[in-house]
Amino acid sequence: MKRIKLDRKGDEIKAFIRSLSGTTAGAILELDGKPVLKVLPIGAEPVNQAELKAALERRRDESRKLNQEWEAADRELWKRLEDAEE
Repeated sequence: MKRIKLDRKGDEIKAFIRSLSGTTAGAILELDGKPVLKVLPIGAEPVNQAELKAALERRRDESRKLNQEWEAADRELWKRLEDAEE
């Protein structure tokens, strides 16, 4: 990991860096509307891969269920429309 010493940098840069240290979740820096850096505080907990995977799987399952419900509603609507035309 690259270390950058800020002691000799200008006051504006130091103030900016200090403003980032107020959040425990870290910060994402954007340039031209695109994320370029993620800044994490020292001692930030690494991502628990097992918990992340479980959360992603839960979200996937919720999404699949919701899609099935929408597809069923869509089929019902089309059936009603077809029945109404007859």
